[in-house]
Amino acid sequence: MYAVLSDIHANLEALRAVLADMREHGARQVLALGDFVGFCGNPAECVDTVRPLLTAAVGGNHEAALFHRDYFGIPMFDSMIERTLTMLTPEQAEWLRSLPATAAGDAWHLVHAPQDRPGHWLRIRSTADAARVLAATTAHAVFFGHTHAATAFCMQGGCVQAIPVEYDAQGSFTIRMQPGARYLVNPGSVGYPRDCDWRAAYALYSPQERCIRLRRLPYDVETACAKVTRTGLPAEFGDCLRRGAHTYKLS
Repeated sequence: MYAVLSDIHANLEALRAVLADMREHGARQVLALGDFVGFCGNPAECVDTVRPLLTAAVGGNHEAALFHRDYFGIPMFDSMIERTLTMLTPEQAEWLRSLPATAAGDAWHLVHAPQDRPGHWLRIRSTADAARVLAATTAHAVFFGHTHAATAFCMQGGCVQAIPVEYDAQGSFTIRMQPGARYLVNPGSVGYPRDCDWRAAYALYSPQERCIRLRRLPYDVETACAKVTRTGLPAEFGDCLRRGAHTYKLS
């Protein structure tokens, strides 16, 4: 069984909660969908914690931003990236630089987000978006990130449909993969959710059982918020953690 993690964003408290939960459910291998860093206060610790567990990983736009000055063109984001670099060792930064854009195994395909041109990362939200991504691979399970929102699509007989994600009281939503169908799934963000649910999000994937289980977990959000100032960013970034939604202005 795999744990599928995306958008950790240097949130060590959320990452630790997710790793404890995955082990409790019998997962020992991690597939990571990029954006290990940014926003929160423990980029180096998150890299060191998750790296030994990885079966495969891809880079995200925050990894790309580490090596291109003024990448975002938004002062608070570019300042965040500069501060993040000061908290990483050269070896950690080089590892993040080396992450590929895509990765594939026998039962899965990983991408942070497709790019229609360098530096422009698409947000997959519609069935048309999903159809384009699924057309680029033959994998039965394709995982993506970037939107910070748990999302799922199913393609069967050439038709793509959205799967409404509705968590139960235990914070789980299960997708039973049907024969002949292919799936495109965003597990949500481990460390910086933006779907109006502050809890850490990730997925458990069992190819043998043909099952994808989306999970939401409470964690010590106040400690994570207190560390946000280590990135030199406004307190509004902590408010985003508490609410699971944007609370800041970009200008």
